[in-house]
Amino acid sequence: MSGFLLALPLAGEARLPTCARPEIVVRKGDGALDLHCAGQKTYTFSATFGANPVGPKEREGDERTPEGVYRIDSKRESKRFYRFLGVSYPNVDDLKRARAKGIEKPGGAIGIHGSDPRLAGLARAWIRLANAAGLQKLWGPTDGCIGLTNEDVDVLYALVPVGTKVTIQP
Repeated sequence: MSGFLLALPLAGEARLPTCARPEIVVRKGDGALDLHCAGQKTYTFSATFGANPVGPKEREGDERTPEGVYRIDSKRESKRFYRFLGVSYPNVDDLKRARAKGIEKPGGAIGIHGSDPRLAGLARAWIRLANAAGLQKLWGPTDGCIGLTNEDVDVLYALVPVGTKVTIQP
C-alpha cells in the first residue's frame, strides 16, 4: 500500500487510508485494475470482465467491456452488485464510432462493481482463478462491466470520488 497517505484518526475513529488525485487504470489483458494515488500506482486488484472480453464495447448486448478514457459518474450501493461505481460509457468517441458503424444502441450502464453478498465467495474464487490462469481473456461473468471482489470494491468505493478518471486498456 505504498503511496497511501494516512489521516490521523480522532479519538474513537478507525484509521482510513486516503488517496490524493486518484486515477484508475484497467488492464483487460492482464485482468487487473490499478489505483493510482498522486501519480503513483498504489494498489492492483484482480478483475474480471464481460463474457466476450476481447475488443472494445460497440453495442448493447455485445458482452464487451469498453476501452478508452472515462470518468466515474456515480456511486451507489446495490443488492445485485454490492457497490457500483458507474463509468461514463459511452463517451463522445464511442458514440462517433457507433454512428460510423450504423450502431443505434451502443449500450450503457457500465461500472466497476462487486457481487451479491450471497455469491461473494464464488465471485472471489472465479476472479482469483481467472487471474491466475489467464481466463479473463476468454470469458467473464459480467455483461461488460469490471468485476472485483467485494473487499476490493470496498477500497475503491471509499477512496475514489465521482469524477475520477478511468482509463480502460485492451
